[in-house]
Amino acid sequence: MEYPDVDKLKIQFKKHKIKISQGFNHIRKDSFFTTLTIGLQSWDILIDDEFGDFSKHNSIFDWFLVLYALETYDECEDIVEWSNFHGIDTISLLDYYKSLATIYLEIEAIIGPIDPLISSFDYTLRTGVVRALANINL
Repeated sequence: MEYPDVDKLKIQFKKHKIKISQGFNHIRKDSFFTTLTIGLQSWDILIDDEFGDFSKHNSIFDWFLVLYALETYDECEDIVEWSNFHGIDTISLLDYYKSLATIYLEIEAIIGPIDPLISSFDYTLRTGVVRALANINL
């Protein structure tokens, strides 16, 4: 089955020549930072990878997880809601949280509106679009 949103993620990834590093600075087994590079700019982004999808073998899924992390930041009302979502102590990542406003705007200025294209509902329930995304080989 074809999923246009998966195709849009691929196109966006290739168009902007996006690079995403391996995870580092693990906060928990499923929460870690990755470095997103677009052109000459780079940002460290906290990823919440509850299903273990982040991989060096599927850059498009990694891109989705970066966009999902940025969308989560944007949708959370404040640092308390954001830190509760991540299951982390509010104080430990306060400086990072404060930097997210600038990071978000800088990335948005390059790629346009930040939209992971796949809903949190689909991601959590592992629907067909997420399975299609997981089976991409680049």
